[in-house]
Amino acid sequence: MITEIKIVLYIFFIISLFIFDNLTYYLFLSAILLIYFFKVPLKMLKSGWLPVSLFLLFTFISNVLNQHGRILFSAGFFVITEEGLNLAAIRAFRVFLMIGSAKILIVLTEAEAIIKALGTLLGPFEKLHLPVKDFIHTMGLTLQCFPVLQDMITENYRVSTGTGKVSGLWNRAKAVSMFLLPMFVKSIQSPESFFEGVDGSDK
Repeated sequence: MITEIKIVLYIFFIISLFIFDNLTYYLFLSAILLIYFFKVPLKMLKSGWLPVSLFLLFTFISNVLNQHGRILFSAGFFVITEEGLNLAAIRAFRVFLMIGSAKILIVLTEAEAIIKALGTLLGPFEKLHLPVKDFIHTMGLTLQCFPVLQDMITENYRVSTGTGKVSGLWNRAKAVSMFLLPMFVKSIQSPESFFEGVDGSDK
């Protein structure tokens, strides 16, 4: 399947999540998504899921509490109703399906192909004087910059913590902040320096 079709199908998939408000529908889609997860290497699948899991948990808890309806559980100020439980499950599944399907799309499709496909799909908007080409070009440069940033962060972290004097979660976080802040400032003052050595950066 060509990348443009994948992106269009993903857009229609996201739209359907806001059209159909049925828990059975979400459970069915989640089962299909889990099947696709088996095609993805575990290392790539685990990447980034800790913050996503926390966000899903927050989404569920914030929607399940203190909703009007038939009370299932009550403890002081905390009230769980059948309607609240159903609403929380639907919204949590909605977020899970949006993020999970996007991850499948990214993992099973090369990033360069996605950017090129977006340029093709958004190309007609150039007639409305929207800077589509500039946007796509910026996305391409950002994609090229990611490996450079990853290498720099990894190397700086190894140097900061490799002396053996940094121990504990708090001290490691302080060590990371010591080089992340200057790097952030440098990215604002001189962003072109991050593209040195990247193929095509001099064009």
